[in-house]
Amino acid sequence: MNIAQAIMHIYPEADPIRDFEVWDNGAEPVLREGVDGRFRYEIRPLDEDETEYIEGVHYRYVVDYNRLAEGVDFDMVERGQFIAVWNLDKPQPTEAELQAAWTAYQEAEANKPPELTETEQLRADNAALLLELVQTQARQDQAEQDQAALLLSLVEGGVL
Repeated sequence: MNIAQAIMHIYPEADPIRDFEVWDNGAEPVLREGVDGRFRYEIRPLDEDETEYIEGVHYRYVVDYNRLAEGVDFDMVERGQFIAVWNLDKPQPTEAELQAAWTAYQEAEANKPPELTETEQLRADNAALLLELVQTQARQDQAEQDQAALLLSLVEGGVL
């Protein structure tokens, strides 16, 4: 499912640059159940007047995936597309609404007539102009015939 296209199908007036952002971060590491994976990293040493380490000031805990084994401690999971920024005044669509909009968008695109290339469009325009020219010529011929018949009837009637 293309979330951006689904959102544009639900809200066609939305601007995908200002109103929302869809991100896809690719595969991300996810710790397996039971694996802590935290390692303590020192931010700065204690000063002379400090007697106790404070988390966030002197040290912090981070997950260092370089020290863990993929497939044992963590797995790489593809999260896929997600709505990262939502600036519309309208409510953000749910997953079910996005899926329904994506299906409707695909059906609308499948039923849309094919777009002509520039050459095909010029050929179609040329054919339409030729048809119009033939119809105009036929009307002109008919007008000339009507005029000739009228002239003939006037001559036969002795008016001219």
